[in-house]
Amino acid sequence: MVTKAISLALGLTALPVSASDMTPEAVVHQLFDAMRAGDGVAILQFVHEDAPLERLMNDGSVKKGSFREWAGWIDTLGEGDADEQVFAVKTFYGAPGLATVSAPFVIYLHGKLVGCGVNQFSFADTTEGWRVIHGIDVPHDGDCETYRDDYMVKARSIP
Repeated sequence: MVTKAISLALGLTALPVSASDMTPEAVVHQLFDAMRAGDGVAILQFVHEDAPLERLMNDGSVKKGSFREWAGWIDTLGEGDADEQVFAVKTFYGAPGLATVSAPFVIYLHGKLVGCGVNQFSFADTTEGWRVIHGIDVPHDGDCETYRDDYMVKARSIP
């Protein structure tokens, strides 16, 4: 924890310092590498300062939040406490300068599987590189133990 505090105070991080040469998909992977490192400051370098982070609940309601709040929570965790594993990541490029990344996930907290679902991130290609401008996820309401395998089987059957 002391090393983390010193690194943050000096502005040092093991993660890349800029998203300028990264693809949207690479940025998504960096977000979750920062999560595993317990480094909320690193998360914020890849998102627009006002970017919302929401959750589409299974009842259809939307729980509102922000990347700043998420990063603050990450900063309360130690390295390895949270491990969100994304897989079958797909990037869709729209108009020039816009992209959407779909990233199914399973998440572990303190080594215990606590959830699964799909993240969706909207990106803008800014002067600082690809930055997240909106994030939303939807939790899977079934068995998270088999979610990844079940998702991959279904994904292979989609033309």
